[in-house]
Amino acid sequence: MPWLGIARRLRSGTIPSRLRGDDGGCGHAGCSRQSRKIGPLGRRPNPRHPTSNQPVRWSGRNRVNPELPSIAAELLAEIIEAAPGRVRKRLDRNPAAASNWQWEQANGGWTISAGDETVQLHLGDQQTVLNSEMVSCSCLLSPKCFHLLAVVTSLTIADEAEPKTDLKTDHDAPSQPGSDGDDVEITDGIRGAAQQSLQAIDSLLVSGARASGLIIQSTLLRAAHQSRAEGLVNLSASLIRMAEGIQRLRAGDEHADCDQLCRDTTTAIEAAHGLIRADSVPKSQLGYARRPFSPNALKRLTGVVAEPILTLSGYAGVVTHLIGDDGDIYQVVETRPGDANLINQAYRGGIDLGETTASAQVISRSRIDVQNLTSSPDGRLGKGGKTRWAIQPVQESHAADLSTLHCHWTKDIREQISRVFDATATPEQPLPRDRNLVCVQGTIVAAKGAGVLFQPVDCNATLTLGIAMDNAAVMYRQNLQMLARCPGLSIEIFARLRLNQAGWMDALSFRALSEEVTFPDHWLGRCHLGLDALQRHHFQNTQRYVEDVEQQRKQPSPAEHNVLIRNAVDTRSSKSELFPGLEKRCAAMVIGGRSSVGSISSRTHRQDHARLVARGQRTAAGLLNHLAMACAESPAVTRRGNVNHASEKHRRPLILAVIDQYCREFRSHYERDQWRRWLG
Repeated sequence: MPWLGIARRLRSGTIPSRLRGDDGGCGHAGCSRQSRKIGPLGRRPNPRHPTSNQPVRWSGRNRVNPELPSIAAELLAEIIEAAPGRVRKRLDRNPAAASNWQWEQANGGWTISAGDETVQLHLGDQQTVLNSEMVSCSCLLSPKCFHLLAVVTSLTIADEAEPKTDLKTDHDAPSQPGSDGDDVEITDGIRGAAQQSLQAIDSLLVSGARASGLIIQSTLLRAAHQSRAEGLVNLSASLIRMAEGIQRLRAGDEHADCDQLCRDTTTAIEAAHGLIRADSVPKSQLGYARRPFSPNALKRLTGVVAEPILTLSGYAGVVTHLIGDDGDIYQVVETRPGDANLINQAYRGGIDLGETTASAQVISRSRIDVQNLTSSPDGRLGKGGKTRWAIQPVQESHAADLSTLHCHWTKDIREQISRVFDATATPEQPLPRDRNLVCVQGTIVAAKGAGVLFQPVDCNATLTLGIAMDNAAVMYRQNLQMLARCPGLSIEIFARLRLNQAGWMDALSFRALSEEVTFPDHWLGRCHLGLDALQRHHFQNTQRYVEDVEQQRKQPSPAEHNVLIRNAVDTRSSKSELFPGLEKRCAAMVIGGRSSVGSISSRTHRQDHARLVARGQRTAAGLLNHLAMACAESPAVTRRGNVNHASEKHRRPLILAVIDQYCREFRSHYERDQWRRWLG
């Protein structure tokens, strides 16, 4: 059969390119159907460990690849705007085209084989493409060709707002006195950047994220660059996150997060609108290019909890929470660009602390005498060369003293939860990550889905210990499954309250209060649930599995009524629909554009409006009408006579921000009431 010869040539990779369709098609002229490049049989190359002669393949459905370089937002916007319209439309039809090409890293750069053409990334010692000279293509249309455009849009956008935490430079030096509280006068340039940002966001809301092609992405990147040039660090970072979220969504990335894209959109709208209306704002509202550090008189620190960090932007590491001798909580953060393997390296490897090196595993279980420390307003400690750290591991017999280091952790769980909510001034100003930590003693009851029911001491209601980070690279899920096999086990646990979900806490670390548990010696009696791996032999009387406990909880014996489970609070409050149709329409406008929101005369709109009025939510019903009317308006930027005309009225972005703030404040009060019900 003649096709057998072609099949063998396909498997060996020797089929001609005109039949293979390496230019992105199936081989026929004018065909737009995409085909995956076929290579020789054998072991699939490992993208985590590239070699000089091994091509690195990566999938367009997973843009978070720490091996790939990043690209400056301004350069990406220039390349997009310079490309012809037909090239942009071709890439809009297939945003993940570069994922089917062969990527190879060698000699300080990358070579991308796009069929018969080759794209080169000349990086040298850098990890970011900063100018047009660092990228080239063998195509005759370069630098306005399809191949180059597909490659650069596959790269992660570089964000300069956050400093590299692994560099011990002058960012640990004290900041200028009074610089944190000084107000910044709003100039015409700042207002212009804010106006440009709102116009870019309005373009997104008109078309929707799913239909936002390269033009809208370029508009967002241009606005981000202009904001960064005016010192608007927070606004610029939000716009860049929006552009990355759109790229992930359109490419079908497994890390695409529509909820996060909506939050970034409303954050950018609020930041831009606040700058337009104000005459001056605090420096902290604009954001810091480098986190400010100031001298701290701390003399002693005690490690409490270590937890993993893994971000979508390609950073991983560990944060260690410590209590100072002044009673406040501080953090030592170690993050680097890379994959989840860096979590174990930071936890079990070395962290440079001045002239001392220690692992987060040791720091989180030690008492540390310190000198010449600096700290940021959010509690992050500097690790510069002038600081002095004397580390002494805490004895296992003194592990119980950790709960007494903080004055609030010795109190009843009800008082701790009340203190967390009392410390929150307004719902729109959430607590820092360290202020909602609680320390609770109690007993494991049973499994509850992916969580564990926990009975606090001197309390009739049960809490649910949830998974702080559900990722295969960390140990939260496996360790909670192991704890669920130990009903009746008494433990002391450090957890973080879920302010938006009554009755739930994210379990971070625990120590056993009985002799039935034996930890390794270097754990010093405490297990960090996200980083340490619990084993069955650590427990003496662990015979029951999660399925057994779950089945018993669902079918209790008639003679044995489980009062603890019967009195458990209903924790579905955060998932309930508090605003019928309102939040869904806001998300629909961000993802699908204004056309996805029904008109004010549509049947679904009238039904949702009637439901809100019947529930007594007349404010929400009015906002629903305003949203429908705003979506019916024309775009803020229109084109008449080959000239773009921009309007200073941005009704769509503003009504979206107003609805988001209203819903957040309403839900925050609702969740507080749910917690108060639990507190009795």
